[in-house]
Amino acid sequence: MADLWDAPVEATSARDAAHSLALHMLQRERLAAARESLPPDARSALDALVAARGRMPAAAFERRFGSIRPMGPGRLERERPWRSPANAAEHLWYRGFIFRAFDRLSGAPTEVVFVPGDMLALLGAESRASHEEFAAAQAQSSPSDLRQSKCLDDVVTLLCFIRNHAVRAKAGDVDVWDAASRRAVAPMLRDAGGAIENDANGRFAFLTHLIARLGWTRLEQHRLRLVPQPVARWLQSPPDVQRDALFDAWLNDPEWNDLAHVDGLALEMTHAWSNDPVRARKAIVGLWEKWRLEVGDSTRALPTSHSPLPNQPLISDFIAYVHRHYPDFARPDGRYDTWHVRDVRTGEFLHGFENWERVEGALIRYIVEKPLRWLSDLDDEDTAPPATPFRVTDDGRIVVARHLRYERFQVARVADWVETRADAYAYQLSPRSLDRAREQGIRAGRVIEFLEDTGGQALPDGLKRALLRWEERGAEARLEAMMILRTQDGATMDALLRLPQMRRLMVERFAPNCIAIRRQDADAARAAIIESGLLVDVA
Repeated sequence: MADLWDAPVEATSARDAAHSLALHMLQRERLAAARESLPPDARSALDALVAARGRMPAAAFERRFGSIRPMGPGRLERERPWRSPANAAEHLWYRGFIFRAFDRLSGAPTEVVFVPGDMLALLGAESRASHEEFAAAQAQSSPSDLRQSKCLDDVVTLLCFIRNHAVRAKAGDVDVWDAASRRAVAPMLRDAGGAIENDANGRFAFLTHLIARLGWTRLEQHRLRLVPQPVARWLQSPPDVQRDALFDAWLNDPEWNDLAHVDGLALEMTHAWSNDPVRARKAIVGLWEKWRLEVGDSTRALPTSHSPLPNQPLISDFIAYVHRHYPDFARPDGRYDTWHVRDVRTGEFLHGFENWERVEGALIRYIVEKPLRWLSDLDDEDTAPPATPFRVTDDGRIVVARHLRYERFQVARVADWVETRADAYAYQLSPRSLDRAREQGIRAGRVIEFLEDTGGQALPDGLKRALLRWEERGAEARLEAMMILRTQDGATMDALLRLPQMRRLMVERFAPNCIAIRRQDADAARAAIIESGLLVDVA
């Protein structure tokens, strides 16, 4: 590798040599040149790995780009395969662009080919710098790679909101948000199900519980705070690792009792009985996969593998399958007279095996249609990232692609959310957002450096000057939405302003017959004017 990289390595141990070589390889310009020097097929393989967030199952990678021939020291010395690699995979292997390891994909240890994280960060920046390279990398990835996860998007949005706003919660209920916070965050989410109405069985309650379950929040004087280290690790992980973390948190969570969240059921006298939510949940997930294999229909794949969920008839088929073959999955003792579950609509207690479909069947339907669907919720259509994944406009608006989750979290620390788009999120730099950043110890110079490094180009000159001037002088201009009250002459305005309520509502008088009032005060102003004996025409 040192010869191929033309690296002057002088070291007394293998570890020191590796460290020296790594420093040599991780120079941005040198790495870019090495990438450009690769043969086209090897460069395409590397771009595909970068587009796949740096790793692929080894079998899939080798099927597309060739396998790396196993060689011991003697054969290596004789054949020197780095001089004439057999395929694209060997080109990357002997140049240190890729390595092998075992990782957990879809729950099982799987051999993967990966690009080291520090190198991936630099290669990712290079790929974002050129639209043509970015498009080429996307062409190498499978169509499913373009589909984005609504669940991951919304978890990041919730983390951003907690970081920047005063989310209130009751002691002991870190996953129950105050009404004002729920209303404020709802427009930012891709699916705000249950947020406004505070539905304990809805998607919003499920996601906020997962965040708390993962230990990402703590309560300080009734305000939620993020725990930085685990949040940062998750944000910087590949998408499949992020999904796995959420899925595993739910799968092994004894506190989220799925049965208690089934619409139409109420658990009564819970001090006298209990069910095991983890056992039932794992049983359903395992039986789902077993059923898929038995029926041999790929459309029934486990939702965590990111394939389509079944439609209603297929869910009914699965419930019938469990009822026929594994009815006692939630009650290993086989007794159906110990749970006190009531039908909310009729008030009836659902005892006995004859009510299996109303209890166990409803539980299965809930788990498949809600948690499993929420955790694997992909866009209905393939959504390609924007041509420029990270862009800063002249007026200080920042547009960041959905898949750049860590970058979006950092943007949200220094800019205000504006819009959630199909392929990206938009934020706006403002004195208020920069004040918030300064409270976190982030100065304007660091903001400029982050935006330029992430976007791969210099900021517009005017915006850079504005940021540096704000650092010195603070906010020097303010743009506000006002309503104008105009009378036919100054005497009429003088008369109106003698009314105490009108004097309280006026923000500024900028002409003899014109004043500015706040939008929210328009109804009060109109009522006061009519009470004084004048009619008001509202444009």
